Amino acid sequence: MSLLRVARCSYWRSGAASAVVSEQTSPFENSVDRYQPQFEGLRALAVLTVMVDHFGADVPNFPLPDWIHLGATGVRLFLVLSGYFITASLRRARGRMEIGGLSASKVMRAFYWRRFLRIFPAYGVYVVIALILGLGTIRQNWAWVFTGTVNWLIALKNEWPLASSHLWSICVQEQFYLLWPLFILLLPRRWMLQIIVSVALAGVAFRIGCVIFSVPMIARWVLPFGSLDSLAAGAALGWCGGRLRPSRAGWLIAAICFSMLALAAIWRVGDGIRLRSVMVEPLEAASFVVLVARTATGFDGYIARFLTLPGLVFAGRISYGLYIYHILVAMVFERWLPGPMQWMLTIPSVRLILFGTATLVVAAVSWQLLEQPVNRFRSKKTRVALGPVPTEDESRLPRPMPSNKDDGVYEWRKRVFSS
Repeated sequence: MSLLRVARCSYWRSGAASAVVSEQTSPFENSVDRYQPQFEGLRALAVLTVMVDHFGADVPNFPLPDWIHLGATGVRLFLVLSGYFITASLRRARGRMEIGGLSASKVMRAFYWRRFLRIFPAYGVYVVIALILGLGTIRQNWAWVFTGTVNWLIALKNEWPLASSHLWSICVQEQFYLLWPLFILLLPRRWMLQIIVSVALAGVAFRIGCVIFSVPMIARWVLPFGSLDSLAAGAALGWCGGRLRPSRAGWLIAAICFSMLALAAIWRVGDGIRLRSVMVEPLEAASFVVLVARTATGFDGYIARFLTLPGLVFAGRISYGLYIYHILVAMVFERWLPGPMQWMLTIPSVRLILFGTATLVVAAVSWQLLEQPVNRFRSKKTRVALGPVPTEDESRLPRPMPSNKDDGVYEWRKRVFSS
């Protein structure tokens, strides 16, 4: 199988498409916000699982048995992280609004402006390069790509267009976050948990409807409705400001989470038209909510040292670039690698190292020359125009807002999570 087909067969064979890596807006800048580098490690693991899944797509049981779909697991973790950080940030922004520090229009303007500047530069560079090189079918689908609706194109055609398929997950998030700030910032606080739960249930209901009415599997994966429960799971944690305390029951909780992930993996490779298949995403999302809540508190010992390895932290910081460019790297090597070096593509481990190293270099250059300067620019401009606004440091933890008489989440949160 040609590596030019990686973009449609690796994650696609896993039953979800590619990873969701995007900006995860974090809390308002505050000297007491605690930087948690372990979140960088989580993001790195998520994006690396997707890269391994894609680069080993045409090799049976490499590097793990085919029933373990790394890409599908990575995408779920990214969705939960995204919902967690962005909802926590918007909740803090709402707190500022309620004490008279910011208006809703300023907060929303800052949110959309900063998100555009976080997502579009690397996205745009990838698309321009792919267009110039004529990779896959990106020239035929350029309008869908530039309007951020690739996921709808995939659902309508029921196929994965080469070179642009992996952009579906970014499109899903951007479509979700067009409306999500309106819910968080404008609706009464006492409604928020019910709204978040309703959104999660809507995601499950959508997949049930797809099974009942025999909707193609691709549509279940790429349309934004199919990801609602994962995003809402992270949002619930972000709204509650939850952090899971270390306890003697930690190993039992970990065993339960691993069991849920294993069950999800088994059901994913089963019959997709059976109703139990709709529970794959909630099982994974629930496991990752626990993981994110525990990471917010901070692991100790070997896990903490592993998640804060310098290389892993750096990979997490540039994870968006790793995701955006890794398919480009694979397709360029497949097309233009000189003949005498083609043997490198036939040995799975060598190909994995080659593609992975090249992607890391490309993403690091993009971070240094493009993304980081744009981040500094947008932070400076929005501070000058609007005052303190949500930062883009994805690993700063939400500081709980003071208790509000209309917000019933606090008493419940005290019983479950630590503050």
